[in-house]
Amino acid sequence: MQIPLSDDVLLDSRRAIWLPRQGTLVISDFFLGLGAARRKRPDSLPLSGQQDTWERLFALLDDIQPKRVALLGDLKPNQGTLEGEEAEELRTIFRKVGKQGREVIQVVSHPERAWGPAMEGTGVQPTEQYRVGPFTLMHRRRIFVYPRHDPPGGFWINGGLHPLFAVPMDSVDGQPNWHRHPAYLFTGFALIMPPFVGYAQGWEVMQPERLPKQARAWKLLGERLSPLDITALPPAPESLRSITRPTKGKPRQAPVED
Repeated sequence: MQIPLSDDVLLDSRRAIWLPRQGTLVISDFFLGLGAARRKRPDSLPLSGQQDTWERLFALLDDIQPKRVALLGDLKPNQGTLEGEEAEELRTIFRKVGKQGREVIQVVSHPERAWGPAMEGTGVQPTEQYRVGPFTLMHRRRIFVYPRHDPPGGFWINGGLHPLFAVPMDSVDGQPNWHRHPAYLFTGFALIMPPFVGYAQGWEVMQPERLPKQARAWKLLGERLSPLDITALPPAPESLRSITRPTKGKPRQAPVED
């Protein structure tokens, strides 16, 4: 399912942005490399999540046939310092994504940290920003105020800040309940996208009263993508306004289902 933001930008319910005039498919936080890493250090995340990631990727490539794929964010934890099996898995990823001469771009917040021996042979040099047509791709986690974009007809596309919206729902007992939805958010200055992997929903619960008046959002629920009326959302409870990241070394909490 795709929803047009404009003639140049399509939002895909498979957690990707398609820029048809530029022939560019944009996805954020791929995390394909978790396979080899988790075989060494198992955790509580289901292995089926990795299979779903591959299936959606191949479906997007087959359906859209992009000439360029822009990957926002690291593909593996500690991408530049991998060894053995992890390094080979990373090269395999780039070979598959870059088949048939397809260009592969990687945008990260700190390119110097993303480069290392594991990236050799992939043909990809991580960069901090990438201009495609009138848009500029970036991957920054803590950025809410965007600099003026040049050209003014374009805007930033950020893959590092994953929006969540708290939406009220009625529970079976009739009491107020809330559900957090991953979403696309367009502020008028930037298009902010959800992560490609479903279990990495993000940590930024949006507060509608703090968003620009022209802001628009589209929530994801399974394979559906639908507009979200930001102006009609009541203030979320204080307990939902922030999400604490899990402490390193402790088991991760189960993700909220889409």
